[in-house]
Amino acid sequence: MKQHGLILLALVALSLMFYAQTINNPFWDAEDFNFLEKAMQIGHQGVSPWSSQFFERHHPVPLLLFWLEYEAFALKPAGYYVVNLVLNGLNAFLVYWLVTVLIPDRRIALLSGALFAVGVGSYGKAVMNVAGVENLLITALYLLILNLYIRNDLQERGRILTWRYALVLLLFLTASFAKPTAFSLVGCLLAYKFFFRGERGRERRVLEPNLLILVVGAVVFWVVRELAGMVDLTHTLAGTRPLDFMVNVVKNMGNYLIHMFFPIHASRLVNTANPVVQAIYKAAPVLRWVIGLGVVSYSLFGFVFGNRTLRFFLVWTLITLIPYSVLSFPADWANIGYLYSVAIGFVFIMAAGTVLSIDLLHRRRWRRLVPLVFPALFVLLSGYITDKLDTKYEADGQSAGAHESLQRLTDMRAQAGARGRG
Repeated sequence: MKQHGLILLALVALSLMFYAQTINNPFWDAEDFNFLEKAMQIGHQGVSPWSSQFFERHHPVPLLLFWLEYEAFALKPAGYYVVNLVLNGLNAFLVYWLVTVLIPDRRIALLSGALFAVGVGSYGKAVMNVAGVENLLITALYLLILNLYIRNDLQERGRILTWRYALVLLLFLTASFAKPTAFSLVGCLLAYKFFFRGERGRERRVLEPNLLILVVGAVVFWVVRELAGMVDLTHTLAGTRPLDFMVNVVKNMGNYLIHMFFPIHASRLVNTANPVVQAIYKAAPVLRWVIGLGVVSYSLFGFVFGNRTLRFFLVWTLITLIPYSVLSFPADWANIGYLYSVAIGFVFIMAAGTVLSIDLLHRRRWRRLVPLVFPALFVLLSGYITDKLDTKYEADGQSAGAHESLQRLTDMRAQAGARGRG
């Protein structure tokens, strides 16, 4: 337990150090100002976070957290960014904790957590706006549920009357109200039960009562959300005809996976980047095809010849991509912030490949460290993208539109204070 505590502190510290330059950023995203306005309505006007006027855009549980942040930090953005980075470090620990229960090699677990903490696969975009706390919180809930459920399944043989399962139900309810993606979580639990039949006991079924309760719960929550009007923004499916839909879903998933390896797309950042980055982008059409073939080849090879943990995280990656892939691409489809939870599978696969390659080369002295070059390059890529995004977001926060939005919120806060004094 003490060792876990030290690892948690180390991963939180790593998150804070890696993204330290973002802490002094201003509010810059339209979602930041939307969240702040909702928090003001809760704090100053007494509007309930469960009010239907919030359901189209925000969800009650993350909004409660944001309201608490507003009460603590008001219109000072630094505190919000620190909370984001602490949550990111916590999620990195939960990734480490999840891997430790699925595979005995703690080196793979530690490397997975460290890579996740520094944004490999998602490249920091999820933590670099204050409204990103919604995604961070939901990911934390999902990882807690998975950790507790799997430990209850292995150590208590899936019994329902345990403290772990009671926490699973409570967190599942919270997560379902937070975001209508409970089916992705259930899908990951199904994958775990299928791939880890040996550890669970081959006489045990996949659809045991402890999982059936969550499946029924996911359906009930979805129905309740629909009846109560708790819906997200209207989205368009990836296709109207079945064949078009399936083809577009596969294309969407492929594009998102390629972006985990090659997160460079047409943007102002690329146009103003150094010549090396521009040259790489010019080769993007060829590179994307090569990366796409590599992803497919490795996935098939890993699924056929890999162990059960590798298969589980390969399936995890696909399952967590489904909520984004079944929809038509947004205008900025390359939003790597979508890949935050998907990156959990990505960093495990990278960490496992690195550690096992080092073991294969254990007699080669310094050459056994060569496999570390691969994750190191991705860490450098994450740092480079974070630095460029940070510069862009600081400029966005100084724009006339951002100043106008912040002034409007400042006036609203002053008016609320005047009414309170009156």
